[in-house]
Amino acid sequence: MSFLENKYCVVKEALSEETCTIATKYALLKKQVEFAPENIENREKTHAVYSDSLMESILWALHPKIEAATNLTLFPTYSFYRVYNPGDSLEIHTDRQACEISATLCVGAKYITQTPDYNWSMYVKSPAGRIERPRCEPGDMVVYRGIEIEHWREPFDAEEGSYQVQVFLHYVDANGGLKHLKYDRRPGLGLPITSRTNLQ
Repeated sequence: MSFLENKYCVVKEALSEETCTIATKYALLKKQVEFAPENIENREKTHAVYSDSLMESILWALHPKIEAATNLTLFPTYSFYRVYNPGDSLEIHTDRQACEISATLCVGAKYITQTPDYNWSMYVKSPAGRIERPRCEPGDMVVYRGIEIEHWREPFDAEEGSYQVQVFLHYVDANGGLKHLKYDRRPGLGLPITSRTNLQ
């Protein structure tokens, strides 16, 4: 699948199984001891964190793989992660400008469901108008043009006790018109959203 043609692609096994296990346990522990509710209607029980130190490290570590997948020179902007709960969904949307090139990375999931081989993957709408749902296992990521490609998730159809830990990695083209959004207008990676400048 060509990123240039489809504006998205799948990178299999982008993160090792061991690193995924660590990131998943880390996110679940953070949810337990430092719960950060997402300020979105119907997702108040979803743990969501901007610029977590571990996830910013993954943003940095996967930078070369995402450049290779897109054939672009990129500046990292920010990371974000969520621990999704049963019933959660994601509306059809495109992303803000700091997400010119994005990756959604599944690091871990537990599905309690009667549906064999259940997989809660993201939908994307290709430039040709095709609706596609690339399947991702832990360690796999979908790399896409976040400000151009519509993407969404249908409701997480699993029983209580299920979860999915998803990490979002965002970049801008270092040679493009959004390069001023490097680090999401922060002085560097790992800093909180309050450190962003007011530059447009």
